[in-house]
Amino acid sequence: MTAIDLFPYIWLAGVVTIVIVNVAWAINDLKKGSARLSWYGSRASREEEPFEFWLAVIGKLAALPIGLFMFWFGLSFVGVG
Repeated sequence: MTAIDLFPYIWLAGVVTIVIVNVAWAINDLKKGSARLSWYGSRASREEEPFEFWLAVIGKLAALPIGLFMFWFGLSFVGVG
């Protein structure tokens, strides 16, 4: 019986989870009109601090292209890519 390496599947699941959470978080921030730059940072309002708001939202949306690359890279672990 051959051993199955679980690392690629854990990698892919982790990447998908991170991307889904960050994109959902960015969409929620866009709907609310305020976003946090960090876990413990103060909220930046779209009207009062537009630069900080968009910096936070774009930073969260940046997980999508980075995550897609990491997912594509992870597919080579399982022999797909």
